[in-house]
Amino acid sequence: MELSFFDSLRLAIAVGLTIFMVLLRFDAERITRSDYFRYRTPWMGPVSYYVLVIGFAIGITVILPSGREQLFLTGGQTDEMLPIMMLFVAVALLNGVALAFLRFGSILPLPLELLPSRVLGAAANAVSEELQFRSIVLGMLLFAGVPVGWAIGVQAIVYGLAHRRLWRDRDWYFLLGSVLLGWAAGVVTYETGSIIPAVVGHFAVTMALFAFAGGRLRQRPI
Repeated sequence: MELSFFDSLRLAIAVGLTIFMVLLRFDAERITRSDYFRYRTPWMGPVSYYVLVIGFAIGITVILPSGREQLFLTGGQTDEMLPIMMLFVAVALLNGVALAFLRFGSILPLPLELLPSRVLGAAANAVSEELQFRSIVLGMLLFAGVPVGWAIGVQAIVYGLAHRRLWRDRDWYFLLGSVLLGWAAGVVTYETGSIIPAVVGHFAVTMALFAFAGGRLRQRPI
């Protein structure tokens, strides 16, 4: 089907915004810690970053035809979502326990005084990264006609590559975990038609790490 000039322009803008959003995630650490935010309140950097992500997601959704459905921003198949979310939470808890005992030999939760800020940060990060990778990147790859298996695999690898700090520190456990999380989140997003289970699962994985090993991880890259 031949696209009109206007449709081609809309598609080009959507692709450009998608690429920029991915690059934004790769540079998120430097952006939120830039000199611009250094002498302002600590939360301004991360909040500004999350606002940018949401803004880009809204822009891409508006530009694409049937954008909400194509980018998994609908309710999805609700009858399948609850069991999948419960399974995701169970795996997250097992992962947290395994990390605590296999790497550190014991459970040491995150100190309570750090819990409120870490919960907010984990929730914002889960929403942001699922919007970036499982909604926008996966949705755009499928929109471009990439086979489902390849699209899920590519977005999972890109998601792992985006965790630059882990690559620099060569923390292979979390690197592999990032790719596996990206793959699992991609599968459940495609199967349910919504990013909601992936957001819940992502949040559960992070909170399980805080619950079982957060007392050690708060000084480590995660």
